[in-house]
Amino acid sequence: MKTLYRIALVFVLSAFATTSFAQQDIEEMIKLRAAEKVKQMCDNIESMANPKNSPKERNKYKGKAVRLFIANCEQYEEDGRLKKGVEMEITSTYRPKPRRRLMKDYFTGLMNMRYSTVKIESSDIHDIQMSKLRQIDDNTFVCTAVFIQVFVGYIDGKPVYSDRTKKSVKCYVLREETMDGNEYVVKLGDTKALDTERL
Repeated sequence: MKTLYRIALVFVLSAFATTSFAQQDIEEMIKLRAAEKVKQMCDNIESMANPKNSPKERNKYKGKAVRLFIANCEQYEEDGRLKKGVEMEITSTYRPKPRRRLMKDYFTGLMNMRYSTVKIESSDIHDIQMSKLRQIDDNTFVCTAVFIQVFVGYIDGKPVYSDRTKKSVKCYVLREETMDGNEYVVKLGDTKALDTERL
């Protein structure tokens, strides 16, 4: 009898461990997917801001960036209230206090900067710090991605402004049931400026 009990206990513990590892694997996969989305956003921002790209190219990258965000940056509901759209906090070494702009307006501003050359570099995917997933309803989870962005603006080949900003992005993970099982779709949300320093 004791032997049967031990076998049953080992089976239950093994099943629990397998489920636990599977959940960990899914969470790690989701966090990696979220980090990839953040990196895509940063790459699109770099291409939008680069005055050496044609207006057509820059608009193409803007379109790609917009689709990374929840509701394509348009109005959406959160915590029972309607938001005008996804927002980006903007800082500079001259104005360290963050100012909020709608993401679409921020993208337009990037494309209208008056630098002759712009260089923007951001954290590699594996350097983006991801928080734990938090479930907010049956099929929606959120987490936060923290990354570094370095900005340098040039006029006539000389750097006239540069900064390094630590930013965080809210990531929404939407679980969708399909015939093949659960699929997880990641959409980005508001971006906050945590710290800005002169280079």
